[in-house]
Amino acid sequence: MLLKAVRSQRRFEQVAEQISKLIQKGKLKPGMRLPPERELALQLEVSRPTVREAMIALEISGLVEVRVGSGIYVLDTSSPKLKMCKNSVDIGPGPLELIEARKEIEGAIAELAAQRIDTGSLEQLEQAIDKMVHENKIGADGDREFHLLVAKAAGNSVLETITVFLWDQQQNSPMWTKLIERMKEKKLHTTILDDHRCLLDSLRQKDSKEAKAIMRNHLNHARDIYFDLMGEEEN
Repeated sequence: MLLKAVRSQRRFEQVAEQISKLIQKGKLKPGMRLPPERELALQLEVSRPTVREAMIALEISGLVEVRVGSGIYVLDTSSPKLKMCKNSVDIGPGPLELIEARKEIEGAIAELAAQRIDTGSLEQLEQAIDKMVHENKIGADGDREFHLLVAKAAGNSVLETITVFLWDQQQNSPMWTKLIERMKEKKLHTTILDDHRCLLDSLRQKDSKEAKAIMRNHLNHARDIYFDLMGEEEN
């Protein structure tokens, strides 16, 4: 399979576009199993999570099918309904891009919140953690509520608005929805919960540097958890 190394931004789109062209030209035929993600990542010189994002985009576009425990297979695109138009892979920011933006912005927000948080906000954060435990799902309402409360505690309406925007972008993204569907485990991951509790402790202590570090690490953990759990089976 002739693929070119990817060098630009929005790498998952570039990967998806290359594979979609091979499908359209008939070099990847219906029913063919794509190479394992490790092999694709090496050939394209991108990370495995980037390959996974590309597979999500291609699946949403109707070009491939993910079969759990088997791999990713090319679908029959002879139907006009499934033919990929030029921009069909452009389906908004990918999960990796969104998490990266959140890490940069919410890290700074946590640092500011540690300096300004009050007792009432701390109590609300405790309640949000309790809600997460009760819901017992990754990405449920309690998780969003916790992060928005931290943004509110920072006392800056612009930063609060940006945080809401990023969460809306994430939760309304078709790629994010597909990523969640591909996860093998829907229950609350203990690492996520532990991160929230550690962040709450740092906010109580008004340790701004620690709060920033914990938030950034937390979003790194979230990235790793989401992508590790949806990784393809490589037989």
